[in-house]
Amino acid sequence: MGADPAMAVPAPGPVVIPAYNYVVAKLGACIPTSSDLSGYETGFNSELAFGHYFNPYLAIELGAGYFQTKGDVTIVYPGYTYPGNENIEVVPLTASLKVIIPVNIWIEPYAIAGIGAYFVHDYIDVPNYYYYHHALSDNDTTFGVNLGGGINFNIRPNFFIGAECKYVWLDPSLYGANVNLGGVQITGNFGFRF
Repeated sequence: MGADPAMAVPAPGPVVIPAYNYVVAKLGACIPTSSDLSGYETGFNSELAFGHYFNPYLAIELGAGYFQTKGDVTIVYPGYTYPGNENIEVVPLTASLKVIIPVNIWIEPYAIAGIGAYFVHDYIDVPNYYYYHHALSDNDTTFGVNLGGGINFNIRPNFFIGAECKYVWLDPSLYGANVNLGGVQITGNFGFRF
């Protein structure tokens, strides 16, 4: 007696999409937007991140970066005031979740949200005749959050370029007062999947 053909065909199993990793370099600008940094310059922003896709729609990203800004300040001593130049440098270590909405195999818009530790170094220079000299400095480590979005363009299956825009909230304590260092970070991205 022959086998029933219907029984000979195995039932289809769930589609399993293998997870994969990527590295991405992000270069761009940091634009201060808080009232505490009114008049401060647009500064350099960079990040190097490692990411892992759980599926085509969800990924986690661990990043380390650097951004900075500077602006003019007035230093007040008893009976004296000095013009100064403040430089704020920040090294963030972040963990972010990405929600991806693939349009097709070429285009991947996404939303990103994360938290991190931000290592802040602040120093103020004041003029001394014909040059500036280091007058004050302070450091703080604070936690912050970021929220934004971006888009990747897949040039090849393992290579992509893109752009990202995030807003960062952080409030370190500098010189005995909390300072709002909130701002917009805009980058161009170059990544490799493996």
